[in-house]
Amino acid sequence: MKKEAIAAKLRWLIAGIVLICVVFAAWMAVLAGLTNRAQRIPVLIYHNISAENITDRSRNLTSGASFAAEMEFLHNNGYQVIPLKKLISHMQYGEKLPEKALVITFDDGYEGDYKVAYPILKKYNMPATIFLIANRDQYFGPDAPPMLTWEEMREMEGSGLIDIQAHTYSLHCPVYTGKERTSLKPATVAGAYRPELGRRETKEEFADKLYEDFLLARTTIEANLQKQVDTMAWPFGAYNCTSLRMARKAGFKYFATTRRGMNEYADSVQVIRRISEDDNISLDQFAKFIEPDYSYFRQLRQVTFRYLNRLTELFVL
Repeated sequence: MKKEAIAAKLRWLIAGIVLICVVFAAWMAVLAGLTNRAQRIPVLIYHNISAENITDRSRNLTSGASFAAEMEFLHNNGYQVIPLKKLISHMQYGEKLPEKALVITFDDGYEGDYKVAYPILKKYNMPATIFLIANRDQYFGPDAPPMLTWEEMREMEGSGLIDIQAHTYSLHCPVYTGKERTSLKPATVAGAYRPELGRRETKEEFADKLYEDFLLARTTIEANLQKQVDTMAWPFGAYNCTSLRMARKAGFKYFATTRRGMNEYADSVQVIRRISEDDNISLDQFAKFIEPDYSYFRQLRQVTFRYLNRLTELFVL
């Protein structure tokens, strides 16, 4: 009798879960149809902009000539480049945006952003956000390009066009997770192996490290540029519930990812989607990348992830 009662409860539980899934799927399908013509805003990611011609494809390098051509294309084809803050306000509150709105961002904080990209942005009066690795002394190797100086950043901030935000303090480089040093993972999602302790970081040590780094990133930029910092781009787009929780605790409210796609009203500001343009693509490819996809199935995926992201945020709070 007891087994039958347990089996009956299990059947009801399974039926309830199935019903919830069916209702959720149906609701997502309805929302996708209702919002399929919603305005979609692309956010571009650049890294280093080089004054030299580039002969090979590079994931983190764009020639100045290619960048200039892409900005000219945006200008000549009616795109309205807006500050990232305006997009965030649109996503949260539905602030009206111009048609063909678009956002430009740079990750890491290379000097090419100032010497090459900034004059081009000024020419077209285009705003942009630079997500800065706040530790100016972090060593990336002998062949690494030079990074921005605080003086250069103050000049750009003073123009009103450039907004400097955070890209962590010292957690941009991946970490080894084992003694063998064979497995590298993003430092924002994996505890590092500590040779001096002969073990990997505990969950508590990992969380404390994240919090201290995120807080230092925010306060370092704020102290040097006399501004508010509340937005962070995740290195390699890598984050989890722990890193999100620690970043919020450190004072961050908005987060840019490397999830490909566009952004629209009611999407989560914890998951700002971006499109990488670092490969020196042709202008035809560039035009296709920033053209919104109004297909029904794309929108179904968009609204489904929107509510899954909301659910994730509930667990993080």
